[in-house]
Amino acid sequence: MYVCICNALNDRELADAARAEARSVADVFRRCGRRPQCGKCLPDIAEMIEEARRLESGSVIAAE
Repeated sequence: MYVCICNALNDRELADAARAEARSVADVFRRCGRRPQCGKCLPDIAEMIEEARRLESGSVIAAE
């Protein structure tokens, strides 16, 4: 599913970039070779980074 329509970035590409030790949304875009444009996807990408951090630290909490 496309998360960033402006840059045609899908959830898999963004999640992979987030798991690659991205510390910010800007890091995710850099890893994808793109730049944010309209900004509507930024909260979703920030959530992907947090999810990657939770998985990395082993503190996975079941989503309701």
